[in-house]
Amino acid sequence: MIDCQRYGRTLIVVAIVTATLLSASAMTAIQALSPQEEKLLDDFAKNAKAYMDKEHALPADKLKPKSDIELLEKQRVALRDAVRQSRPDAKQGDFFTPPTATVFRKILAKTMAGPDGAKIRASLRHAEPEAPMKFVVNGDYPNRQGQPIQSMPPTMLQTLPALPKGLEYSIAGNTLALRDTNANLVVDYLPDALP
Repeated sequence: MIDCQRYGRTLIVVAIVTATLLSASAMTAIQALSPQEEKLLDDFAKNAKAYMDKEHALPADKLKPKSDIELLEKQRVALRDAVRQSRPDAKQGDFFTPPTATVFRKILAKTMAGPDGAKIRASLRHAEPEAPMKFVVNGDYPNRQGQPIQSMPPTMLQTLPALPKGLEYSIAGNTLALRDTNANLVVDYLPDALP
């Protein structure tokens, strides 16, 4: 039998810890969403999960950590080709639909205007290396000869929908990209994401 009082206290503690961990910017951006905007973000997250489920069903999705970099890159190319074949009509805006793009821009604008905005801007300016600002859906992620990809500031990630393993957000200039990390592929991108 479940101890309801204990269970209730546990939920309250989890809620308090979660609220404490979120920055002021993240809390402001999250609280400002309407039910329709929250649904758009839920749909975005469901589409991201469906994308990864489809990728995992591909025969080429059998990347295993290898010490042989050349072999790993061949596997990555095979996966990238399989993903491209599975979505030949992919285009900018498939994930960042116009209504969803509006919500992302709203969240990012509030985050950048919040108390952590200056720190986020400094982090983005000083992060190395920076990807080129030109993205092509279904194209290779342009990470300059295999250099590490610039990570997103945690404060920004807290305000955006969580992504399934294998997808990540990336910023280049004012553009937000959705990157398939397994295939090193641009899934979609949102121009003018940052104010």
